[in-house]
Amino acid sequence: MSLDLVNASPAFILGIPLLFAFLTPLADRISKELRDAVFMIGLLLTVLFVAVMSYEVFTAEGWAYVFGAEETGEITRFSFFRIMFVADGFAALATITVAITALGAGIYSFAFMEGQTGMEKFYTLFLLTLAGVNGMILTADLFNLFVWFEVTSIASCGLVAFINYKGKSVEAALKYMFISVIGGLFLLLSIGLLYGEYGILNYFAIAESVNGGVVDRVALSIILVVLGMKASSVPMHMWAPDVYTESPGAVTPFIAITSLGSLFVLFRILFVVFRYSVSTAALGGLLIILGLLSMFVGVSMALKQSDVKRLIAYLSVSQIGYMLLAVGVGFSTLENGDYATFGALALEGGFFHMINDGVYKALLFLSAAAIVYSTGTRNLNKLGGLAHRMPYTTMFFLIGGLSIAGIPPLSGFSSKLLIYKSIYLYHPILAIIALVVSIITFALIGKVFYNAFLGPDLGLSKGEVPTTMLLAMGILTAVVVVFSLFPNYVVAEIVVPAVEALGVTA
Repeated sequence: MSLDLVNASPAFILGIPLLFAFLTPLADRISKELRDAVFMIGLLLTVLFVAVMSYEVFTAEGWAYVFGAEETGEITRFSFFRIMFVADGFAALATITVAITALGAGIYSFAFMEGQTGMEKFYTLFLLTLAGVNGMILTADLFNLFVWFEVTSIASCGLVAFINYKGKSVEAALKYMFISVIGGLFLLLSIGLLYGEYGILNYFAIAESVNGGVVDRVALSIILVVLGMKASSVPMHMWAPDVYTESPGAVTPFIAITSLGSLFVLFRILFVVFRYSVSTAALGGLLIILGLLSMFVGVSMALKQSDVKRLIAYLSVSQIGYMLLAVGVGFSTLENGDYATFGALALEGGFFHMINDGVYKALLFLSAAAIVYSTGTRNLNKLGGLAHRMPYTTMFFLIGGLSIAGIPPLSGFSSKLLIYKSIYLYHPILAIIALVVSIITFALIGKVFYNAFLGPDLGLSKGEVPTTMLLAMGILTAVVVVFSLFPNYVVAEIVVPAVEALGVTA
């Protein structure tokens, strides 16, 4: 692949899904087979360019892609006034997480959504959501962040409500749309405040100007609330259980990854734009509090759930807490010597847990969707004995469940171990809380596994789900297994460059 294509790979990561989002309806006019092929080609090409960008970042160095620059990679005094994408270790980590989940969800949708009308619209919304979340991750200016935030919100709301003859899915989509619209308006307000104060929107240019004044603090507070809400952090998580539960099974992990994308964006802004203008100890402490609340509330609410998808949705909220807790510990130590001692380790654990969570959470949601697909019910009290007729789904759920619970030797244990070690050095009580939450999570996964898969065959299942659904879950399982077998390699080659890309080194 030529050097120009490599340097322009961030643009292709957005341009390809946007192009194929509008090619898919045209292909549908010819044949459904061509429509499906066009969708899959667009998805695979996007994954390819994510791989190209990431390989270049990990083997060489990161770069900024400036639209309209006379030479590729050229940055002049005018670059801060142009659209700029950042290709660095942090962007690579985030886009890899999105790409893996999107590929799994896209393949899964072929069989799961079979028989639904308007599938050309579904694929268009899917690809627009993919472009939107990658745009949020890659952009380096606040106004384009708002644009991609809106693209992601509108397209993902359409996905949630796609099976619109189910009243609850429409209700969930309306809730999601409401919080997205309100969040978008407040995000625009914060951008307006910063632009009015400094007359520029580029992250790096603003970082050189912010002084921690009242305007900066108000803008930061709004950004923290909006992106925290989109990331389903407690106490702004109220939308997530309904949306995750009522959205189509093939869509749920993809909606969850947009939440994780918002968390990536929040961390980028905190480290790049506001790091030197606020008290890192105070802001890190706030992230720690939000993390603890998310962990406790998420796992507590999961205890009372009998709906398998809703239970996993609350566990998803709980896992967001681990990331906020770890990154909060790392951020709070930036101004003192503790960063080299355990702060860097906390960031590595938090970022490793983000990519882990994106994969095994998608696997759990798809496994739950397979249960519903085969039995027609989400109620754990009405399930049992599915392992007899769904052996592959049973295995996939077990691997995803053990990973989210942090059971060795799976990848979830590796990232949680880094978090436990670092936060113990920060304060032992935090490590104890994190361990207790993991134990409760393990108990909840055991409850689901026992109720749904074990026991005598009750004849509830129609049999194993179609091949493409198994393939999608198999791909995600394979990624979990690879991360489990080579955690040191993942940390050294993918996670550490992400930490360094944010301008912090041990």
